Amino acid sequence: MNAPLHRYAATLRRIEALTSLQKMVALPPESDISPRQWNALNHALHVSAEKLEQPLTEHIKVLLRSNPADMDIQRKLYAALGETELRLTKAYKFFDMYADILSQRLIPGLGSLLAGCDALAQDALYRNHPALHLVEPPLVHVDPHFGASIARQDVRLPDGTANPMAMIQIPYSRILEKWNLTSILHEAGHEVMVRLGMVGLWPQIVGEVLKREGGSSRIQHLFGMWMSEIGPDFWTFGCSGIAAAGGIRELLILPPAMMTRVSDADPHPPPWLRVLLNFEWCRQVWGKGIWDIWEEEWLNLFPLENLPEKQVHLLETCRKYLPVVSRAMFTTRLKVLSGKPMTVLFDLENLHPAKLQPIAASAKSGKLTLRGLRPSAQLAVFRLVKESQYLSPENLDKVMGEWLKKLKHFVND
Repeated sequence: MNAPLHRYAATLRRIEALTSLQKMVALPPESDISPRQWNALNHALHVSAEKLEQPLTEHIKVLLRSNPADMDIQRKLYAALGETELRLTKAYKFFDMYADILSQRLIPGLGSLLAGCDALAQDALYRNHPALHLVEPPLVHVDPHFGASIARQDVRLPDGTANPMAMIQIPYSRILEKWNLTSILHEAGHEVMVRLGMVGLWPQIVGEVLKREGGSSRIQHLFGMWMSEIGPDFWTFGCSGIAAAGGIRELLILPPAMMTRVSDADPHPPPWLRVLLNFEWCRQVWGKGIWDIWEEEWLNLFPLENLPEKQVHLLETCRKYLPVVSRAMFTTRLKVLSGKPMTVLFDLENLHPAKLQPIAASAKSGKLTLRGLRPSAQLAVFRLVKESQYLSPENLDKVMGEWLKKLKHFVND
């Protein structure tokens, strides 16, 4: 075999290796991703390999039909090999990214927890709407960055590949504070907003409601912009109830100046308002409760009195409209849901803290029974265990660790 054919054979082996990821990482059953996730990932890798191999093989066929010693033919082959090398490098960026993410599951103690996090993400995503069941189960991984984030399914990754499944990134600290895994539900909510066509819809709905209620054009603009984060926050609340409200008040602790900062270009509401909005949701569904105590503590921790007068006025005005925005989200009938409000996708009645409190109290006896509750709703029970101090933080973390490892079996492929 002459040099071009030697080089072709070597390149072909590297292309074929793109399809070997599952065999290479060899995840143990307790931390492995689901068959459906592997199918989506392997399909993307096989498609990538086929796109690389086919044009290169066509050049080889030309070479074999011609005189292999012909330098013009050899130059064309080397040109094809060069183009393939560039494209192969991009393909391996995709391969390496998933290899790195999946390799986290080989770390003792972490892999099975991440598998449980996948189950949480899937529970948050798979609600009663056909558009949501078409989405592949998300893949959760840890990352050293400050907050959680999502690379949604089908978005183009840096190498140009369409992402075969949503990848949810959480800080490692969430694994150490498992009662705050509501971050996963929020990121799944971003996928939901896109799949149900609500990204552009909620700003329109809220803008019209605020206009009717006398909200200024700036108030309409701010809330419209913030709906890209409020929507996923609401989804988190609908899935996990009090766990969402209790979690966000712990997760959004920043320097005082950042807590109340209002930007006309930042889609994130000021944390000061964002936390109060979660309390308002609790109040509108369940009336009085622990969230009223949380709200009083919150306002005392982050008073507005030392801020510039204009900023205080803006924040207080925004706060005044939180009940208006909340009612719109609870009651607006949506065409995508056959004329029903978004709450039809949740079971807020069974998330009532009064119903969950006896379950949480059973943790004191060491016989916490979560049977019949969806994984996201189980987070609400754990939040009540924490707030009621039925278990020490250390014991609660231990119980939740065992719970998270078992969640993998909730996933139904």
